[in-house]
Amino acid sequence: MQRVILSLAVLAMGTALQPTPAQANELGCQVLLCLSNPGGATQYAQCVAPMTKLWQRLATGGSFPGCSGGGVARTKVYDRDSATHRRVVMTFSDGSRETYSLANIERLQDGGR
Repeated sequence: MQRVILSLAVLAMGTALQPTPAQANELGCQVLLCLSNPGGATQYAQCVAPMTKLWQRLATGGSFPGCSGGGVARTKVYDRDSATHRRVVMTFSDGSRETYSLANIERLQDGGR
């Protein structure tokens, strides 16, 4: 577990030093797009940095980032402390809900090993 946290910290520092244009809700929307990929949240290189930021944020007790794009009105993480049951529920402005698994997200950074 300490190895995972150290790896997350190193990756978070590396991604924080990369210049990126600031946009409202950018991280939250990127994370939701990555999580919705059937091939996995880090299948594409463009998703590695946002997912790493999410892991670091959740590991330090932060909240799941919001995304106002695509009609997302609210996000809530359930079972945050359970590596196998953790999930995020998105509620859209039309009242519909979508659930995405966050189970074992710590393992995604090392290819699931």
